[in-house]
Amino acid sequence: MGTDTKIKICGIKDFATLELCHELGVDFVGLNFSPKSPRGINRRIAEEILSIRHLPGFPKLVFLFFENSTEEILSLTKEFKPDLVQLIRGDHFLTKEIWETFTNQKQLLPAIRIQSPIDSDEELELKSPLVILDSFQKGLGGGSGHIFPWEYVTKVKRPYLLAGGITPNNVQLALNTLKPYGIDVASGVETDGKKDPNKIKELVQNVRNL
Repeated sequence: MGTDTKIKICGIKDFATLELCHELGVDFVGLNFSPKSPRGINRRIAEEILSIRHLPGFPKLVFLFFENSTEEILSLTKEFKPDLVQLIRGDHFLTKEIWETFTNQKQLLPAIRIQSPIDSDEELELKSPLVILDSFQKGLGGGSGHIFPWEYVTKVKRPYLLAGGITPNNVQLALNTLKPYGIDVASGVETDGKKDPNKIKELVQNVRNL
C-alpha cells in the first residue's frame, strides 16, 4: 500500500458493501442508526450484515448515533460491541453522562462539525485518541456531502479523520492539502443514494496509490 492514510466508509446498509470494504482493506466501517439519516439502519439489518465480522482483518466497527435515545444507544452497543461509538458534538439528545461513559471506555469517536477556524487542538476532545472533523448542516449529523473550508483546520496537529464532501475525485487534493490521519466518506461513494462499489474501489485506489 502506498500510504498509511486510514479509510472509513460510513453509512453501510447492505452485506455486499461491507464485504467489499473488508476485501479492499478499508480500516473503519460505519453503521448509522440515526433516525434522521437516509443511511439509518435497524438492529435486524445490523445483525444480518455483521455475519462476517469474525473474519480475519475485518475493519474496526463504528456505530454512529444522532438524535437516538440513550436507551437505544446503550442497548445496541451492549449487544453488538462495536470498536468505536461515533457521537456528534451538539446532538441535543446526548447526555453528558453517555458522552463521558464512552470517553472513559476509550470507545468514543467524536464528530465535530466545523463552522469556524480551529486555533488549538484543545478544542477537539483531547481525551479521545481520534476525532472526525466534518461539515455543519443544520439538522444533520453528517453525510451531507458538503465540504467545509479546509483552511479552518490547517493548525490541527492531532489525529483526525477528514469528512465532509470527500469523493474519489478530490481525495488526493484533500490529503495533499491537509495530510489528515484518515478520511471518512459516506455520500462521496454513492450513486443515487446507494453505495457504489466502483466509487468505493476508486476511492481506495486513489488513497493507496498517493
